[in-house]
Amino acid sequence: MKRYPSISFVSGLIAVLGYLFFTIIAYSQYPLPFSPTTNWLSDLGNVDLNPDGAIFYNIGIILTALMLLVFFLGLSAWKISENRVQRVMLSLAQVFGVTGALCMMMSAIFPINNFKIHSLLSTSLYISLSTGFIFSVAALRYHKSIPVWLLILGISTAPLVILTKFIPTMYVLEWIIVLIFLVYVSVVGYETQKVHTKIMPITARN
Repeated sequence: MKRYPSISFVSGLIAVLGYLFFTIIAYSQYPLPFSPTTNWLSDLGNVDLNPDGAIFYNIGIILTALMLLVFFLGLSAWKISENRVQRVMLSLAQVFGVTGALCMMMSAIFPINNFKIHSLLSTSLYISLSTGFIFSVAALRYHKSIPVWLLILGISTAPLVILTKFIPTMYVLEWIIVLIFLVYVSVVGYETQKVHTKIMPITARN
């Protein structure tokens, strides 16, 4: 029987590549010096600071958000029918993940030049996505095929997001968080493709 790619694998791949593609285009149009020590990534979507490139960054954010919606829904491939706790953890991961994706989409509709609402949406998306990743770790840990380093990576997003509240002007933290998000989505998508195409062990780690 022919096996097709899992939706989490495809959507995760499009999310990551789409974000990088449109971010690079937006960066190429940014008229001022731009670096992780002086800029938020969202500055690329600021129509006042980046009049020619903001549209590209915001399109990339909307595309990424749409793909993350599909990505989290596709994590149902990891469901263990006979394990109620695992199913609850997976459902919570999907709820928070979808919420974060919706906040991400709205943050592009209200870019950073609308600072107050954008700041609220950005905070909401980082909290929601990091919470979704934590619950996904709680669900994925039942699968021995998942590498431990990936679980640690998923958990690490939460303390970094909390740290941004104590050091709000440390721009590089946002860059690191986004990088971790991209890596985590990429690898989980790849692992989902593996579980989608063959029978894999689902017993819990000790």
